[in-house]
Amino acid sequence: MSRCPFCDCENPDGTKTCRNCRAELPDAEQTVVPSDDEKLAELLRRGEKIGAVKLYRRRTGAGLKEAVDAVEAMQRGAQVPDGPPAGTQAADTQEIVSLLEQGKKIAAIKLYRDRTGAGLANAKAAVEAIASERGIQLPQSGCAAAVLACVLIGLLTARIIKWL
Repeated sequence: MSRCPFCDCENPDGTKTCRNCRAELPDAEQTVVPSDDEKLAELLRRGEKIGAVKLYRRRTGAGLKEAVDAVEAMQRGAQVPDGPPAGTQAADTQEIVSLLEQGKKIAAIKLYRDRTGAGLANAKAAVEAIASERGIQLPQSGCAAAVLACVLIGLLTARIIKWL
């Protein structure tokens, strides 16, 4: 499998164009991974604003509104600052990374919210972007335990009602 350098989609070996974004795929011998700036420029050139916003958010940790504003500014030809979103300092980012490395995702999100004033969804997205940028694997939250608890409570309730 080969990955598209623009949208990161996996394509079967020997494929000439990406099955997701239709970009021309380089030969295996000539694979050169473009920078995020090149990826953004290509996405904008093809009119894929949503993909550009996603890439910008993943790269910077910006919230949705900030990312949309930045991408629209890029479409107009304005220079957009790169780096962490406004309100975060390098020390804050290091604290967030430290918490993430300890597996304390919720604490990292809380810290991000406290320091930036971001909403919960934006803070979560930003913290996940920071983790992704640093290669930190985050545990996936699931609802299997909650579903199991509900089933057990339902079964116990049915038993109790039956006994009465």
